[in-house]
Amino acid sequence: MRPLLLLAILTAFSPQKPPGPTVVHRKGLTNKMVEDRLDKYWQRAQQEVYKSPEELQAQAKRDARRGNYLPVLIRGDHSKKWLALTFDDGPHPIYTLKLLDILKREKIPATFFVVGFMAEQYPQLIAAEAAGGHLIGNHTFSHVMLTHLPPREVQTEYRACNDLIEKLIGKRPAFCRPPGGDYDRDVILGAEANGLTTVLWTDDPGDYAQPGTHVIEQDTLKNLSNGGIILLHDGVQQTLDVLPQIIEYAKKKGYTFVTVDAMSKELLQARTGLGR
Repeated sequence: MRPLLLLAILTAFSPQKPPGPTVVHRKGLTNKMVEDRLDKYWQRAQQEVYKSPEELQAQAKRDARRGNYLPVLIRGDHSKKWLALTFDDGPHPIYTLKLLDILKREKIPATFFVVGFMAEQYPQLIAAEAAGGHLIGNHTFSHVMLTHLPPREVQTEYRACNDLIEKLIGKRPAFCRPPGGDYDRDVILGAEANGLTTVLWTDDPGDYAQPGTHVIEQDTLKNLSNGGIILLHDGVQQTLDVLPQIIEYAKKKGYTFVTVDAMSKELLQARTGLGR
């Protein structure tokens, strides 16, 4: 095959990056910073590794032993047969509306942890999520691994996304999720400085790697438990293909789907007795 023809074929089938934001954020994010991070984001998209639920639990226990009782929500109340569906990395121009249709048909709420630069490009999808009764969470502005940033930039990432979401739906998020579940004390404190509670997960079927519909379905269902927080992604066709079956199975097992804010409130009430 001639080199020029091969190059044309590869170009045609390569994933296209969305254009960089034209707005320079007034609190510190410049176009150059965002564009650099977008390049890294798209390079990592196919190989990103998320912390497993076991790793997250172990990290929380280590923090507690060291006296670092960081405000992190990993699961809800063990006594409640509740589940929270969470979707990261959107909005997506193709898949978000399909996902919203499934949730509407099933009559269940979900939590969307959205990326600021994607929300900036598709504001109508953020509005559709909010109008559907779903909770909008903060997944940073440019989807960078926060432990690689100085504390000031961590705060800027969260603040920029918060400001944009407030502009789009008139309400600032109260919950966030660090990309990859990668966090340390500075990341949690950076979230707190923006009025955000960090949310992780108990159940990660690895749908971002597109392992196949059977794997996504089976890995999700075998880990269902009271107060479970399920990590899925907005932008994966395989997830859409099995989501109705996952929801149907969970309902038959007596689970109720809620957003993470409802789960957080119930957990606080269970621990403190406040609001009862």
